Amino acid sequence: MRDVYDLNAQGNPFLRPGGKAPTKPVIRKPVPPPPPPIPHNPNIEFRGYFKLSGEWHFALFDKSKNRGEWLRVGESLPAGGREIEEFDLKNEELFLKGGVKLTLKESEKRTLALPGGGVKPPGKATQGKIPLPKR
Repeated sequence: MRDVYDLNAQGNPFLRPGGKAPTKPVIRKPVPPPPPPIPHNPNIEFRGYFKLSGEWHFALFDKSKNRGEWLRVGESLPAGGREIEEFDLKNEELFLKGGVKLTLKESEKRTLALPGGGVKPPGKATQGKIPLPKR
């Protein structure tokens, strides 16, 4: 004959007969709250602006993707960036949804080298002469 356990009457069926059930309730640690969301992508820079036909256009550059976009008020970056809300011409500040403020990045005032080294201007020896192809 098999022993049938009534879980409600017996308690834990895995305890030995006459064994005591644990008296302390199991307390689980509360799950820590998730970290707050990052309010703004720090890799986005405000690099320029111009006004065409009465509408402002703004250059935003994402350094992490090495990609820039020209956007207008009400538009946002394609990768889920925040929408442009307002522009302060006096302080050259751009305001995005969520209270993010971007200030126009100062120019580094330098020229970039061309990948091929660029074209060298002709020197005095070759000025006015056309070089002949070598045979």
